[in-house]
Amino acid sequence: MVSKRRLGASLLFLGLAFVGAFHTFLSFAFDTGLTMIGVTVTVGSLLCLAAVNVPAVFD
Repeated sequence: MVSKRRLGASLLFLGLAFVGAFHTFLSFAFDTGLTMIGVTVTVGSLLCLAAVNVPAVFD
């Protein structure tokens, strides 16, 4: 069973990953030079998403 806290954290990090990916796409489309910010947000949020959900595998 997934706890409400884990579900909330997962949705938060999934939303941040989407925002980072969208920011990266727009950075390429409009050539703003801020690609690393979007990539960093995306990768960081996916790593946090994995860190939140890995303990659920071992429960």
